[in-house]
Amino acid sequence: MSNTSSGYRIKFISGELAGRIFSIPDSGILIGRARNADIRPGGSDIAMEHISLLPQKNSVLLHSEGNEGAWVNGKKLSGGKNQLLTPGDDVRIGNELTFILESDEKAVRLNTSSLPDVSEDATEEITEDGTHEKLEDGDCTRYASEAELADLRKYSLNEKRRRRAVLITGVFLFLFIIAGAFFYTELQHENPVTWPGEVSGKYNDGEFRTEIEPGGKCLVYYPRCPATIVKTDQNNCEILTALGKNLDVPFHLVFTANTLPNGFHIQRKKSFEQWRKKVSEQNGFAFLDEPKQDFYHPLENGIPYYRIKYTRQDKKIRWQGYASYMRYYDKELVLLREVPANHFWRSDRVLQRFGAFVVAPVMVSRYIEIPEIRMKESSTRLLQRVSLELRKNIAIAVWSDLDLMLRTLMIRAYETQDQVLISAVLPLWLEFRDKQQVWYSRSCLAYQTCKASGNMEDMSRIIDECLRRFPSPDDHRHVKIMKNIWTLEDD
Repeated sequence: MSNTSSGYRIKFISGELAGRIFSIPDSGILIGRARNADIRPGGSDIAMEHISLLPQKNSVLLHSEGNEGAWVNGKKLSGGKNQLLTPGDDVRIGNELTFILESDEKAVRLNTSSLPDVSEDATEEITEDGTHEKLEDGDCTRYASEAELADLRKYSLNEKRRRRAVLITGVFLFLFIIAGAFFYTELQHENPVTWPGEVSGKYNDGEFRTEIEPGGKCLVYYPRCPATIVKTDQNNCEILTALGKNLDVPFHLVFTANTLPNGFHIQRKKSFEQWRKKVSEQNGFAFLDEPKQDFYHPLENGIPYYRIKYTRQDKKIRWQGYASYMRYYDKELVLLREVPANHFWRSDRVLQRFGAFVVAPVMVSRYIEIPEIRMKESSTRLLQRVSLELRKNIAIAVWSDLDLMLRTLMIRAYETQDQVLISAVLPLWLEFRDKQQVWYSRSCLAYQTCKASGNMEDMSRIIDECLRRFPSPDDHRHVKIMKNIWTLEDD
């Protein structure tokens, strides 16, 4: 068919298509509700094929297709009849759908031959807001009826719902797969991590034993596994092993024992601050909390040490763990216990429970804190005073004086390596420690007896007396008294 304009157009002036204009091509147009109609108004008053308009030389032939007929210029045109129309004639079909025939030299051509098969898809592009767009493969404007628009909107809404349902289902399926993979991984990973052998009770720990002068003995213990690596250098060691029942968490231990240049003149707290500053500036340590004081071998006075959480970058691994800092005479002892930072959250418990370090009782008995002040009397005079005090009943001796005199003598002897003085003062120091422990044990038993009988007055008296005898928080017995712990076994 020809898609050229015939020079005529129709303009609807009432009904659902009011205001719309359609060009009449040379091939003519069909108006009705049928799928093959060129203009398809809605309503039951419109026949499937109601009328057709066929351009003639100087007019347009209107043919009434169905039985309903049409009204031309107010006159009834029966079904099956023809009527020639000239510009200005008005035609009504159905109850209210009326159009006027007009001349149109510039009309948009209606290409009925290029219209798609409406049985497959809609014959008009409908935008999101319900407006109509021009067909790309034709030269005319094709309008859909209200019924067709409703069908298209319903189809579009159903498509949106379907796509939304598919999207939501896909998202939930993706999340389900991720969650399943996560929980499967968690079931395979131990959380919290345990010390190898902790669950079964069958430990296979290795040991690094070392002696720290004067007379100190200690060891570093670690879980052994097939991949354990141990490097030692005199009193220092570095161990790489693994934690967990699956041995899937790398465990790194570093123990160092260094002599401080001014070790006999600097207290533990000050040297600890110097160590923190040095490793922060030189080794990239970042400390994550404030230091806490704890004790090794807390059965008696114990050896106090600072414990602090840290993280550091070492080559390609970021480690996180705990540093233990202690002093022994002029020596600085540091133990690092660390795991990769991404495993710390499940390894924290085992790192705190297993200190990986043990000191011998002989080291505890010889331990002294470097005094801030020292007595200036001669060693001979101090030895005489100490001997005199120790001959007394330890309950009436002045412990603070005895402690300062003995610490002055011990530091003086080991700093100068005076073997004669060492052999004279060391037995006195050990005797003092033994008598302290005997007195403390009796006080614990007396407190328990008073507690059993409800003697609050004697209980308060014992507490005050014990705090006077053990005033320093560097002595573990002071800590136990403050916590109201009166047992003699390890707490």
